[in-house]
This record gives sequence, C-alpha cells and structure tokens, in this order.
Amino acid sequence: PGLRWLGVLGFYTLLALLLTWPLAAHFTTHTAGDGIDDPALAWNLWWVKERMVVQANPDIFHVDWMFHPIQINLAFYTLTPLNGLLSVPWQLGVSLVVANNLLLLASFVLSAFGAFLLVLDQRKQLFASAASASIGWMAALLAGVIYAFASAKLFYASLGQFNIASSQWIPFAALYLLRMARPEEVGNSEALRKRMRAAALAALFFTFQLWAELTYASFLLIFIALLFVWQVLVARPRARCAWLHWLGPYALFGVLSLVGMAPLLWAMIPDLLREGDFFASGGGFADVFSADLAGYLHPTRLHPLWGAFA
Repeated sequence: PGLRWLGVLGFYTLLALLLTWPLAAHFTTHTAGDGIDDPALAWNLWWVKERMVVQANPDIFHVDWMFHPIQINLAFYTLTPLNGLLSVPWQLGVSLVVANNLLLLASFVLSAFGAFLLVLDQRKQLFASAASASIGWMAALLAGVIYAFASAKLFYASLGQFNIASSQWIPFAALYLLRMARPEEVGNSEALRKRMRAAALAALFFTFQLWAELTYASFLLIFIALLFVWQVLVARPRARCAWLHWLGPYALFGVLSLVGMAPLLWAMIPDLLREGDFFASGGGFADVFSADLAGYLHPTRLHPLWGAFA
C-alpha cells in the first residue's frame, strides 16, 4: 500500500511538471504569470517572511511601508498567509522564486491527491460490488486529474494568480465533512468519536483553505450548509437522544473554524466598522471568472496546442 500511495503522488507530480512546462526549465529564475499579478503574489510570500522572521512581528495584516505614512490593512487583500508561512523555509534556504514555484506545483499535486482520496473514500457508496474495487481506484485517479489539472486552475496559474490556484485544501475538507456526516450506528460512542475526529480535521482543512484563499472557504461554507440541510431533512435520526450524534460534530466544526478565522476577522472588523457596507452590487466579475462544468473538459484560449480551437 505504501508503494501505491507513492506511485499516485509520483504520477501527479509528473503531470504537474509536464502540464506547467516550461516552468520546470526556468525553475530558479522565473515564476509563472504574465507580469501583472505574479509579482504581487510573490511579494506576499516575501512579506510574511519579512514580517514574522526578520521583524519578529506576528501582525502580518498591517504595513506602513506602502503609501507611507498611511498604514494599509491587508486583511481584505489577497495575502495568502498560509502560502507565505509555508514558503519561509524555502525562502531562507534557497530563494523566493523557488519557494513560489514549489508552492504552485504542490497546489496541483495536493489538489489531485485530495480529490483522489475523496473519491476513494466514497467508492463503497459509488461502487457497491467488491469486483469493482479496481474501477474505484481508476475513478479516483481520474478524479484527481480532472480536479487538479482542469483548464480553470491551469488558466489562473498561467496568469500568475497563485491565490486562485490555491484550491488544494477543498477536497480534504470535503472528505472529512462527508465522513462527519456518514450514517453509522446512532448511539454508538465509537461512531460519535469518529464523527468528532472527522469534524476536527474538517475544521483544520477549512482553516487551511481560509488562510490560503478566502473565496474557496466561502464555497466550502455553502457546501457545509447544503450538507447540514440534507442531513436534517433526509437522514435525520428518529430518536431525540440521537441528535447529539448528528449536531455535535457540526458544533465542534463551527467552534474550531471560528477559532481558526478569529485573527483574520479581528483584522477585518475595524475596516468594516469604518467603511460600513463594503459589498459590491451585482455579481462583480463572477460571470467572467467562474468556471462552468464544461470548463473542466475543454482547454482554454491559452492552451499551446488547442488555444485557437478553444
């Protein structure tokens, strides 16, 4: 089994190198992008290292170096703090460019591996017969390819918008959310313990996604709400005493998630109180930047071979 996991990770790593070519040929000198957003996103990584390591200051959201002497609040900016934190060892040991490229490649590999684990975990529900176990493995492997290397993700990576390419924690969060809601014997303390553990891990990966890209965390909140509604309306227990087994994990997830997002909310509150209603009217750029289902199955106009066809 260990060799099998390594084989899956190696397969996804090879795909990441091939489908982001020629990034590998310029790994130490260039980042992906068109020169518009990629310098700012690379700056994010540098700023987190500079603030937390060099200045030894944990407050990464307030900077008075730009637009001096006016202090800027970066809470609403695409700061990608988790990516910055993960990049610190690579920045100190190698360079900022290498750290940025490693994080980008890791986002592809982790996205694929997370989707692979998600489908593999659900194969008992998707593929009932034991004879179809191999089909479940192949379906999980293909799911990782579709999710991680969809044209939308490659498109944002090619534009240097590494924050939007940071969707790797979604499948891990979904995996444990579904485990948290998995119907098992109600009243069994072992089943409740498993649900609570799944809720804690779901909150952990939700927090990772929140600190990597806030937009995708909001998508996960929609998924959680739909999952909760489904569980209440369709799979609710009949016994009143069994409600703890259903609602307890959701409560634990909510508490841990609030703890995880508390520093970000604390930095946002002053601007929210000062500016009032900050929500834009309409859908913003949702019609331009959203990916429909067909977008997972056909290339974009940036594709080196089929761009004209797209």
